[in-house]
Amino acid sequence: MSDVTWAVPTALAIVGALLVTAVVVMVVRARRRSPRARAAADAARLAAADALLRLDDAATDLDIAFEASEALVDGDSTSALRRSRAAALRARDRGFTDVAALESSSAIPAQRRIEAEAVRAQLEAQLAKVARTRAELVEWARTHGTPSDRVRAARARRDDVVRAAGDPAPLIAGLRERFAEDDWRDAAEAADAATAALAQADETLAAADAATDPAEIDRLVHEATDATRRAARHLKAVEDAHRIALQAADNAGAEVAAARDELAAAIDIAKSRPDECASDAAALLREATNDLDAAAIDAGRRPRAAIETVARVRELRDDLLGEAPAPRRRLEAARAALPGTLACARAALAAAEARDDRTIDARLRRDRARRELAAARAATDAGVALANARTAWQAAAAR
Repeated sequence: MSDVTWAVPTALAIVGALLVTAVVVMVVRARRRSPRARAAADAARLAAADALLRLDDAATDLDIAFEASEALVDGDSTSALRRSRAAALRARDRGFTDVAALESSSAIPAQRRIEAEAVRAQLEAQLAKVARTRAELVEWARTHGTPSDRVRAARARRDDVVRAAGDPAPLIAGLRERFAEDDWRDAAEAADAATAALAQADETLAAADAATDPAEIDRLVHEATDATRRAARHLKAVEDAHRIALQAADNAGAEVAAARDELAAAIDIAKSRPDECASDAAALLREATNDLDAAAIDAGRRPRAAIETVARVRELRDDLLGEAPAPRRRLEAARAALPGTLACARAALAAAEARDDRTIDARLRRDRARRELAAARAATDAGVALANARTAWQAAAAR
């Protein structure tokens, strides 16, 4: 009897402790998933993104400073500085990957906050390292070369950019003559931006010629180097837009014809096996055929729009049919769709880079587009490559 008397309160105590523990666990879990926890996770992610924005600017500024000071062409005296520069650029690239991973994380809010705070701490540490490298570079420049030498080198770089790119005016004129505005607007805007950047470089270098303070001269050379880089980027954008337009014109007719045949075959599949396809697949594919016919009418003047329409209707076809086509036909369809989709992704990325939107969201989208394009080029499976190319296109085209 005494044993029973002792066991009952003990059992009750154990049950009570288990209940309390269960309640505590539920409360903790609820708090880790609460709206307040989600808000804290979002705030931590935004803080990490802001740190990445500052690191990207600082790393770019450091890279410009190396070019402006001629440290990249010096010998052993800058080996440690060059290693620091390379480390800063690698850290910047890793930062984009890490912050992108935060945006797509499926962890609970509390864990997302912890991860974001860790990423931010790493980025802040890299910012401090970049600042030290920048200061060390300034000290190095004071004892190597002269301000006048750096002005001459900056002017030579400016002239080299213009000489290598040539006059963009004939390219723009050729596009205007053949195509509608949609197919030459990007090139024209890039040419105008290049002209403005070169004018800024010339103005800044003239100010550097007139300046007497070494620190002021180096600051002006830095600005001129930045402007020259922007001019080179915009001149390349003109060449890219010209090439993309001509390639689209060469391929638009054949791509439209092939896509029209593919849609006809897809409609047959949707009619014969409706249960394996999306609802209303046949009707939606007929609408896509109408879109393709409309693009074909003006493909001569708007070849890029025609190529984009082909890529979109092929993606719609794949979504609507799912796994209804045989694996071999799906592979053939992916191989047929890949070149046009890659062209659309490259064109969208070139346009995004020419716009040079400096917000962190835009930079993250451009970085994702570059990574997805690289993955598409490296993939050996056409289906995987096509999925990467479509993701790259979507990221580059978003605003």
